[in-house]
Amino acid sequence: MVGLFWVDRAGCWLGAPPREEGVGIRLTDEGLETVAESAVVRSWTQVEQIAVPDAPARSAFRRGLSMAIDLATTMVGFGGPEGPPLMTVRVTHTDGANEHSVPSAAGPAYTEREVELSHRLLARFVAGELNPSLLRDWWRSAGSSASPKPAEREALLEQWCRQWGR
Repeated sequence: MVGLFWVDRAGCWLGAPPREEGVGIRLTDEGLETVAESAVVRSWTQVEQIAVPDAPARSAFRRGLSMAIDLATTMVGFGGPEGPPLMTVRVTHTDGANEHSVPSAAGPAYTEREVELSHRLLARFVAGELNPSLLRDWWRSAGSSASPKPAEREALLEQWCRQWGR
């Protein structure tokens, strides 16, 4: 997971991959694919903007505190979080706009900087300046078990945002 993106063999996802009954948004070099009961594929030329207005973002202190509370409540038998929080992905396209609820890939939250940089990277995908395969290439070279720490994720996102286009 790097920023708002989850990368695995199946591709690059905005948020986490879908659960069995859920919605997922896969990003490809060709466009954006909504994976659900009724799949929708939009080419990048059809997409005008992608926003994730309610991505769970917290400072390092608040993320640590939240993780400690989740751990403590789980240990004393009150249960822990039921699953990843959902976040809204708003896709504006040539035919209008759609909103999709997808699972967050961050537990319990992304850093505020990760969310900001992820939105910048999404804008570059929409503008046709970069391709999502950039993230898949990183995943392949880093190894499938790569799980960078927050500062490393931010550095990767900054590097990708500065990178020249196709």
